[in-house]
Amino acid sequence: MRHVNFGIPSGQAIARRMGVPALTPAQLAMLTPFGMEKSTPLWFYILKEAEVMEDGLRLGPVGGRIVGEVFVGLLKADESSYLAAHPGWTPVLPSATPGDFRITDMLTFAGVVPPLN
Repeated sequence: MRHVNFGIPSGQAIARRMGVPALTPAQLAMLTPFGMEKSTPLWFYILKEAEVMEDGLRLGPVGGRIVGEVFVGLLKADESSYLAAHPGWTPVLPSATPGDFRITDMLTFAGVVPPLN
């Protein structure tokens, strides 16, 4: 109930704002007795989203974006970070799709994951 008392947006409201599909009331049916299947506390929504959309192996779109934006914000705020010191830098490593460098490209380059070929 704290999210209601303090006016914190629900997980569904955040998903709508981000333009991603929100979990359905049926996917949150265990919250029906508490009246929160349509307005779910964000922390619970993020955990359930990971379970439903990613089999609990990784965060879903809402949780992943929140965590990602926190890390980017911290890097931008740190004057000694590469992102803050060189904001116009773009990767020059090879990518699976030329001009579209992604984290998987970096991991492939580092030898952590095999190439997609």
